Amino acid sequence: MSVILVRPRASGGLAAHVDQEKHELAAAGVDVREAPVQIQDRPHLLGDLRTVRALRQCVRAAPQPVAVHAHGLRAGALSALALPRRGPVLLAVTLHNRTVGSSLVRTVGRALLQVVVSRANAILAVSPDLAQDAERAGARDVRHAVVPAPERSGGSGDSGASGDVPPGGDRAVGTAAAADAVVVARADGASTTHHGADEGTGTDTVLEVLVVARLAPQKGLHDLLDAAALLRDGAPLRIRVAGDGPLHRELAARIIHEQLPVELLGRRDDVPALLDAADLVVSAALWEGQPVWLQEALRAGRAIIATDAGGTRWVTGEAAQLVPVGDAPALASAIEHHRSSGVRRAAEAASRHRAAQLPTASDMVRQVSQVLSLDRER
Repeated sequence: MSVILVRPRASGGLAAHVDQEKHELAAAGVDVREAPVQIQDRPHLLGDLRTVRALRQCVRAAPQPVAVHAHGLRAGALSALALPRRGPVLLAVTLHNRTVGSSLVRTVGRALLQVVVSRANAILAVSPDLAQDAERAGARDVRHAVVPAPERSGGSGDSGASGDVPPGGDRAVGTAAAADAVVVARADGASTTHHGADEGTGTDTVLEVLVVARLAPQKGLHDLLDAAALLRDGAPLRIRVAGDGPLHRELAARIIHEQLPVELLGRRDDVPALLDAADLVVSAALWEGQPVWLQEALRAGRAIIATDAGGTRWVTGEAAQLVPVGDAPALASAIEHHRSSGVRRAAEAASRHRAAQLPTASDMVRQVSQVLSLDRER
C-alpha cells in the first residue's frame, strides 16, 4: 500500500508535522510520497483545477492500493474532489485551523468542510472545536489528532502544528532578527537579570516570563500587553516574546509608548535555552491547535499559564493554569499568583508529570496506520 501526503502551502508547525509524519511512516516501512501540488491559501479556479488533475494523476501512478492523507481544509477538499466518490482509495483529512474572516469566508469554509465530510473516511481534528464542527457537518469518524512535538534539538518553537493559515505558522526559529527587532521596554533602568526561583512571593526579584508566538492577531499579544500594563507598576517583571510577524511594529510602538516590561526578541534559534532561563511560560492566544511549544515547555518542566483556547487543554491537561480567552485581568492575576516560588514549584512538577503523558511519534504512526488501514495491508 502507498500513502500520498497532501499539504497546503505552509511552513512552521504544520510543515514540521507533515515532515515528521513522512519521515516516521517511511521509517516504519510505508511507501509514502508527497503529492506534487502547491495548494494556495485562497481559492483560485484554474489553480485548483490543476491541483485536482495533478492529484488524480498522482493517485493513478502510485502503487495500489492507495491511501491519501490531506492536511488542512483546502487540501482535504481538493483531495476529496480528486478521488472517486466511492472506491478503494481511502482519504483521511487532518483539520488544523479554524476558518476566520468575513461571513463570505466562513461560508466558503463551511462549504469546503461539507466537501471533505462527503468523501473522507476519517477526520482528525487538532482541537475540540474543529472536531465539533466536523461532527455537526455530518462526519461519522472524527478523532483527536495526535500531534507530537519533534525531538528536542537546537531549535524549537510554536507550532500549533496547526497553521494552514497564515503561511509561516508559529515556529519562532531561524536566524536572529535585525537589531530593531529587539525592544527593551523598561525605561527606568530596572534590572532584568534572571535570579531564578525565590523563596516566598518573589517581590524582590525579576519574574522572567517567556512567550513563544508569531506576532499575529491569533496570538492575543495585545491582551498580553494589556496584562503587562496592569502589572507594570508592581514587582519587577520581564516578559520576553520570541517570534516575528506582521504585528511587530505595532506591538513595538505600544511597548515603548506605554513603557511596558516586555521585550520582542525576534526570531530565535535558542528557544530551549530561553525555556531553561524562564520562571514562567505564558500563552495569550485567541485560538490554538495543539501548540508544540507548550509541549516543549512541559518537557522543560516550566510553570505554564495559557488561555483556554482551541486544543491547548488537550496539550496541557491539568498542568497549566488556564484563563479565559481575551481576559487580560485574569491573565495578569495568574502571572501575579505565580510570583510565589511555591506555586511555581508545584506547577513545574505538574508539567513534568504531564510531559510523561504526551504523545510520541510512535503514537502518531499508530493513529495514521489505523485511519488509513495500513495495519491490515502490512
